[in-house]
Amino acid sequence: MSFGAGSDADSDSEKQEVADELRSREDPTILKRRIWFETEWNSFKDGSDNIEATLGGLWSWRLSPRQNWAVRLKVPYEGHVTGRTPGDSDANGLGDIKVAAGTAFRLADNWRAGGGLELRTPSGTEHTLSDNVWRVQEFGAVAWDATGFLTFSPSFEYNQSVAEQPDASPQHFLEVFVPTTVVLPAKWFATARYEAKVDFQNDGTWTHAGKVVVGKELHDLPLALMLSFEKRLDGGDKNFQANVAVTWFFRQQAKPPPEGN
Repeated sequence: MSFGAGSDADSDSEKQEVADELRSREDPTILKRRIWFETEWNSFKDGSDNIEATLGGLWSWRLSPRQNWAVRLKVPYEGHVTGRTPGDSDANGLGDIKVAAGTAFRLADNWRAGGGLELRTPSGTEHTLSDNVWRVQEFGAVAWDATGFLTFSPSFEYNQSVAEQPDASPQHFLEVFVPTTVVLPAKWFATARYEAKVDFQNDGTWTHAGKVVVGKELHDLPLALMLSFEKRLDGGDKNFQANVAVTWFFRQQAKPPPEGN
């Protein structure tokens, strides 16, 4: 279901539908029905690697011409490859499942806002593959379509654990994301994103990262492919993060106009 730029008539056109689908990757105010499979690779400076394969789904409904709401589920499978740290060991298994619900509003033809809540559960099958906490995340976003092909969609995620398993540390941090997305010809898109994190549990420590995303939707199918690369801007223990995702969009069939008398 489309909740992107333009009127209801525009949302029925394939061009607008594709643009909304491409923006939705980095724009939480566009709630598109979809399922995806994503692989994330984190490489660390001690020689270890974390690999996460996530199956996700988002289902949305239109409440009014200017409001949508949605539910989202993410089920990850985690793998850790040992590095040079003494005592480190390989591990793999189910990760922490995440369930979320949110809503988005149209404020004007080219302005949107949205927000919601996510619950992260300590469902990891291995202690080392889970944060081992029940964590609530509050998230919100605004989006401005500067042109038909250029969108700014800053967002935030405020995280705080509400219960910890034995030997797990409490979590309390804020993340801010500032992406700029360009919809390109031939169903391509590109995003440049700056992100910052404030760790309140660690004396308010700030960290920063930059991310580049490129992707394309196939011409004959509502199937999008995406590749991203992220790098910390302040050092840290991570070399880089790389993601590959495949997303299938469920498009709502337009209702035919009523017949005249």
